[in-house]
Amino acid sequence: MCFSAPGSFALSGILATLGGLSLAKAAGGSLKMFAAIPLVFAAQQATEGLVWLTLNGSHGTLNRIAATVFLGIALIIWPVWTPLALELAERNARRRSLLRALCWAGVGVAVCASVLLTRRAPSASVVGHSIRYDFAEIGASPLHALSVLAYVASTALPWFASTIRHGRALGSALVFSCVVSALIQRQTLTSVWCFFAAVLSGFILFVLERERRARRVAVSTDVQGEARPAAS
Repeated sequence: MCFSAPGSFALSGILATLGGLSLAKAAGGSLKMFAAIPLVFAAQQATEGLVWLTLNGSHGTLNRIAATVFLGIALIIWPVWTPLALELAERNARRRSLLRALCWAGVGVAVCASVLLTRRAPSASVVGHSIRYDFAEIGASPLHALSVLAYVASTALPWFASTIRHGRALGSALVFSCVVSALIQRQTLTSVWCFFAAVLSGFILFVLERERRARRVAVSTDVQGEARPAAS
């Protein structure tokens, strides 16, 4: 698979459309933040498209800004957005408490990522057909492995803790894509995994529709159950 500016912008447009449709279905409800996931990925992919366009060296400042925004969304926003969106959508009290704990873990990841990003301006370079981002001197150290695990925990585990329809399937796909990206494109893990995660977020509209149907059925069942004693 070849990654490029046109590919990033095309994916961004598709995700923006899906995100708009998802938000229209979840307007005003507890699923609104969950429905907006494709829109955030759309912004992230558009930002990486800008990174591609400014890699020639003549737009160094713009390239660094675009790289910083891309990494900010990937490493600061997603660790908090994912568990928080699922917590707001969760109806089970125990699961909601677990998701809240994962949200705080995501806050910790976001704070650490913020510190790393401010230590040195990020730089982007092409490796194969993907983009490699360099922003911290941690290399292949235990700290790097720990940071990757913490990131995966805050962005993937919430899907397994949530009771939302098909959440575990989406979480499994995210973990699988992360493992494959790490094995095949370890140097460009951030870019490649975010691309696959963006593609997977396209299924949010399908998941949202199934969840809304399940909730309508549950509400209808509750109403009928309350009405029976009154009728008897």
